[in-house]
Amino acid sequence: MAERIVVSGRQDQEEGPSGHRPVCTLFEDCLAPLCPLDRSSLNGVWYPDEEICRSRSQGNRPWIRAQRRLAKVSGSGAGYFTLEMLGRLVVIRKGIAGLDPDLPEGPQLRSWFQKRPERLDPPSGGQAARARHLRKYSFRKKGGKKGSGGGLKKGRDGTS
Repeated sequence: MAERIVVSGRQDQEEGPSGHRPVCTLFEDCLAPLCPLDRSSLNGVWYPDEEICRSRSQGNRPWIRAQRRLAKVSGSGAGYFTLEMLGRLVVIRKGIAGLDPDLPEGPQLRSWFQKRPERLDPPSGGQAARARHLRKYSFRKKGGKKGSGGGLKKGRDGTS
């Protein structure tokens, strides 16, 4: 059971194997508003121009990957995103907008979620089955070495 420890204003963090320090070495210096180690911060909001968790051990979470992609494509004034919104994002394109901080959150959230379906989990064994299927239709020459005379030799203009 984790104790409540206050470190730089954060509470309810997970403890490391020693029981004294958090798992993340960047925890004390990090300014990310959504921190995987701080359960209370996960109820907050994130703007695309704010900091993102830099921890290598925590950085593979889907919502942190979505934050990184959003930071690249969205400009200032894109609104804010909640953890639930970041988890739902599948397609992130230029011009994507979050919620307006000046309007009530409830109706905005409902319309935002109606526009974006839930993330579908891939079927079990899907990636391996897809790889086998694609190997069946592979157009690579088999057994040939590079420069062994197989394949096209001339370019589009007729020269080599």
